[in-house]
Amino acid sequence: MIEKIALGLLGLAVGVLPTMVLLTTPVLAQSVVEEKGTLESVILAQAGALANVTLRLEDLPPGFTAMPPAEIAALKEELSQEQLNVENVFAFTRLQRFQLIMGITTRLETAQQQAEFDELLGDPEKLKSLLAENLEQTNVPAQALNNINNIGDAAAGVSFQVDLGNLLGQLEILGLRRNQMGAFVFVLYPDGDRPLYPIAQVGRLLDRRIQEVRTGGN
Repeated sequence: MIEKIALGLLGLAVGVLPTMVLLTTPVLAQSVVEEKGTLESVILAQAGALANVTLRLEDLPPGFTAMPPAEIAALKEELSQEQLNVENVFAFTRLQRFQLIMGITTRLETAQQQAEFDELLGDPEKLKSLLAENLEQTNVPAQALNNINNIGDAAAGVSFQVDLGNLLGQLEILGLRRNQMGAFVFVLYPDGDRPLYPIAQVGRLLDRRIQEVRTGGN
């Protein structure tokens, strides 16, 4: 059940990410070369460093478990087949006091990709419609996340009620960009509960790790 929800949410993100990723056409590839002249670009292009921009099990309170590495690898491979420039995929669940946390990080190597990402973040309703169009939503109005100040160069989020059949859930979606890295985070928990690990904490942690990559920190 949990893995099916995770797969469904991840599939929803596929619909929006292609507008923000590096396409492998010669013209765009040349433009990327022209724009990647700074030390920051060189650092961000290093896959080993970018692998640190993720949420880890040790970051979370006790009780969470990580999706098995083989399944994460399969999800990342599936996204890569969609020509998405995905760096990391992470997913964690907690059965007691249920919560699902998952996310995707991606490189935004051109100014155009960054602008398109920021444009999406400027419209939380569009963010919701693109990333959750296949979920069964209720009539309860969606709410913009209001606790995501000082995250990235740009960030926006939305929270709304979803019908999971035998359970009403609250789904929160956060998109953020810092420099040439973008991320989408999803947090799902029973409606009426409070998440054990809030989405703003995930966003701030990812933002900090992006900045550590920029400065060569650990």
